[in-house]
Amino acid sequence: MDALTERVRRAALQHDADLVGFAPISRFDNAPPELHPRTIYPQTRTVIAVAVRQARGTLKTAEEGTYWQAYNCDSYWYLNEVIAPRLLRGIVMELEKDGCTSVPVHNPFHPHTGRRLRDDQPSGPDGMVSLRLIGVAAGLGELGHSKVLLTPQFGPRQRIFSVFTDAELEPTPLFTGEVCDGCLACVRECQAGAIGEDRSVKLTIEGRQYSHAPLDEDACGRVHCGADPRFSPFWTGDEPEGEQPSYSKFLQHRFRHLSICVGRGCLRSCLDHLEKTGRIEAQFNTPLIERDRWQVPASD
Repeated sequence: MDALTERVRRAALQHDADLVGFAPISRFDNAPPELHPRTIYPQTRTVIAVAVRQARGTLKTAEEGTYWQAYNCDSYWYLNEVIAPRLLRGIVMELEKDGCTSVPVHNPFHPHTGRRLRDDQPSGPDGMVSLRLIGVAAGLGELGHSKVLLTPQFGPRQRIFSVFTDAELEPTPLFTGEVCDGCLACVRECQAGAIGEDRSVKLTIEGRQYSHAPLDEDACGRVHCGADPRFSPFWTGDEPEGEQPSYSKFLQHRFRHLSICVGRGCLRSCLDHLEKTGRIEAQFNTPLIERDRWQVPASD
């Protein structure tokens, strides 16, 4: 590994990254123009992906139906709003020592907004990219059936962030193993019914084909944010139609990010299967799923 690439890798690890990978911009040749890294930074030569693992206990208490704040605070807000800015800035500052311009890419929440400012731009500013695909292109892992990034270390249990830089860094080889075994636990256990059964969405990176099932983002979003009373334990039945429960509002106000679903299918069911079948490295004393799963009681 060349000296600058190693310095960047070490800077990322020192700022709490668990995994680091480097993708040459050529790996995005087949990306849709509106999702290409150069829509954000046109001079990008290397895309750096970093993964930060989520604390497993924050998933366990949601699985038990006992405690939601841990996930929303530690494994959502804290990673996005505290760890990621420090981590990405550490990488950017290390690259600036060598005169490299670099852009920290946090967690895009929306497609391109605003008007095009140049004729050669495919869309407006504040662009949207897929951090999951960036993780794949940087060699961190593969796409699971549900489109979630799966790594051999943690399965789906991480958040991904990125830096786009004009530095030419040494590429990480693409991951050639197999984490997902097609068990379809994500499909069966998704309360939103948002994940298709066939891996009909396909993409190619350096001649290697990846695929995932289509995702109904609207259905996913409603259950994820607790807007469907059939799958949220925080509904009392007294809320006006279309309004979130007060506890959901509290989580959103305090942590800015709100997850009520906590990935019942795509995250928790997938992780439980991968741990129990020994398909990932991280193993724990207590199974993630060890008894009948909770369900919201039917209303009278």
